Amino acid sequence: MAEAKPYEWSQTDSEVAVRFPMPAAAGKDIKVKTESSHLTVSLAGKSVFKQELANKVEVDDCFWALEGADESRTLVITLCKKKDKVQWRGLTKEEEEQVPGPDVMAPDFDVMGLEHDDDDPERVEEQEQNEIKLEARYKKLLEEKGLQDESTLQTFFALFDNCIQLYRLNKLHTYLQDVLPECRQRTDKYKLKAVQAMAFVLWKQSKFKEALPLFHEMEDILGKGAALCENIAHTYNSMGNYDKAEDYFRQALKFIEQEHGLNRGNRGGVLLGLGLVRDRLGKHREALPVIKQAYDFYKERANGAPASLQAKAGISCAKLHAKLGEMEKAEVFIREAVMMYEVTCGETSPLTASAYHELGKCLWAQRKREDAQKALARAYELESMKDAWDLVTLLEIHNTLMDTHLKDTTNINRTKFQEYFKTVEFVTGRVRKNLPQDGNAAVYYKAAGELKSWGGKYSEAKELFNEAIPLFQKEKAMDCSGLIAACRDMLSFCDRNLAGQQNSPMNFDVPTTKEESLDEPYDGPVFEEIQDDDENAAMEEVVRAAIGAGSSSSSAAPAASPCEYRLATPGDFEQALRLCAECGRTPLLADQAGFTTHLQGSGAGLCWAAVSSGRVVGFAVCGSDGIHAHVQQLLSSSTVGGRAEEELRHGLLERCAEACREKGLRGLRAEPSVAGERGGELFEALSWKASHFVYGSPATVVDEAPAAAAAPAAAASSSSSSSAAKPAAPKDLGTWAKVDVEKELVADE
Repeated sequence: MAEAKPYEWSQTDSEVAVRFPMPAAAGKDIKVKTESSHLTVSLAGKSVFKQELANKVEVDDCFWALEGADESRTLVITLCKKKDKVQWRGLTKEEEEQVPGPDVMAPDFDVMGLEHDDDDPERVEEQEQNEIKLEARYKKLLEEKGLQDESTLQTFFALFDNCIQLYRLNKLHTYLQDVLPECRQRTDKYKLKAVQAMAFVLWKQSKFKEALPLFHEMEDILGKGAALCENIAHTYNSMGNYDKAEDYFRQALKFIEQEHGLNRGNRGGVLLGLGLVRDRLGKHREALPVIKQAYDFYKERANGAPASLQAKAGISCAKLHAKLGEMEKAEVFIREAVMMYEVTCGETSPLTASAYHELGKCLWAQRKREDAQKALARAYELESMKDAWDLVTLLEIHNTLMDTHLKDTTNINRTKFQEYFKTVEFVTGRVRKNLPQDGNAAVYYKAAGELKSWGGKYSEAKELFNEAIPLFQKEKAMDCSGLIAACRDMLSFCDRNLAGQQNSPMNFDVPTTKEESLDEPYDGPVFEEIQDDDENAAMEEVVRAAIGAGSSSSSAAPAASPCEYRLATPGDFEQALRLCAECGRTPLLADQAGFTTHLQGSGAGLCWAAVSSGRVVGFAVCGSDGIHAHVQQLLSSSTVGGRAEEELRHGLLERCAEACREKGLRGLRAEPSVAGERGGELFEALSWKASHFVYGSPATVVDEAPAAAAAPAAAASSSSSSSAAKPAAPKDLGTWAKVDVEKELVADE
């Protein structure tokens, strides 16, 4: 026989009433604690109820009172339902699980009960279960009633609300291809909801130019409001139009104060956006207190529960602290964000992946090696699983992870690299399946082959190098001869080990002085590296491996040149061809269309011309992969002669390096061949340092963890852009309407 419960409960559409008989000894000793999903009651010092509730409640609207007198006194606790009209199947989660749930396929099933509420501390397991139920119901209704039926649309938008939290962007975009045209023909709420949904998905996919017209369409329908102004502001901010972004953010703040009062509504999101505008303008110290206000806003609203919005604001605080050199403060914020994302979004969420990436970078900047390796390995694994994955992000994690094993160390244990094989193999498969097989794919194959070589899997490494070489050979955006040579060197290294001609140790000490390195030479894997200082340069003779670019040494300024230097224009094409012919060089960009496309694309603001007496006498072709800039071809007229020609080439390179700095790129790289037969001498004269094949300018390196593999100048492609996360929930546009700022929070700086 079941034990009698010490309470009775009942419900209406909006409230739940729980009644406890009062013991005579209780007197005034009554303690009631109401949380969003828990209720605790003690009477006369004895706990009579402490359980998880079946559903969420509005804590601020709950209350209790005493009814009756003397021995018939009753404690009545009134709980305000978070979701109106949703009928509870039990008072507690345990009771609810014992009662059979309604059939999700039943015609009268209430999908509102499965809709996700952004203000709740999120439960990813529950969302995944609801996704299955809602998708099955949607497909059934679509087949039976079609998209014109309101119950079909109601189910779709409940599914949308749930799936957007789980980051099912590609799935939702596919569904909306059919839903949006159908809803555009309607005159009810579903027209706006469909436009809004597509705008939101496009924004999450970083397709800001496509999302912006949809937001303005909503503006025409609704007029301006706090949430919509904020959405538009974030979009302009992501597109780099900071004036427009700040204007719309300020309008959003004004509407929030009018609609909700001070420090209410989604003030935190707007403050976050304003802070990010200042950050992008380089005003980091000014941005920090604004971002901190947003963090405090979300923290107060969460009331002690883990919250993804608090975590996102915390990541922004961490990035600013890192830029200001305050790494310990940054680490505190990031660790909190990792914990919150795992609870609210799930252990495999894209936001969790990005947070681990940030944590790994922060820890490595402090040289907390083992902790950094754990965080980066987890980030690598999670980023590789993303729906909207990004090759550049994966390469950055890969390279930073390699740094943690190879840089600033006295011992290299090659067996450690085997821990990453599974992730590398998974990414390699996605690159083969989903990306164009070009120089960008080759960069990853080369990086994967290097890791396999370090891990002692020489046969598997050879396959990857053999896969990369023909793709580099087809690449026209830059001269890849250095990358090809590096792959061939690695192939030779693998062949020697496989043939037993070389026995490379799997664990060895790295000498700390040049004299020590010369005593014990190591003929191991060869990687591109530009060392940070003279002490590190000694390591090249031992390991000849590293990942990165740049030098901390300063470069002497070139002697004054009589030439005028300016940015290249499409009109320089014919003179660039003439210079190639004069120098006996093959034109890198052999037609006007390709030349113009490059100057407006990856080479924008990076290519320079030297002009003397109205004639182009020197030309530097550069391109960016979004992380580094690369000198692809350097031309100078032999008619200038001797010392003047040398000064001309120096002048072009100095201006390319300056342009690289202005764009915030990590470094400027060049292979000797881009400058002709004596290219190496040219770069060394400028104090550029090299390891094996690649030179790097000393003045453009902006971080401590440079990248491992030089990408082709063409911007590295990806299957999709980086992703976003759970939005705040303005009431006027629907629970999923608020565009969050995850792009700014987790995107690579």
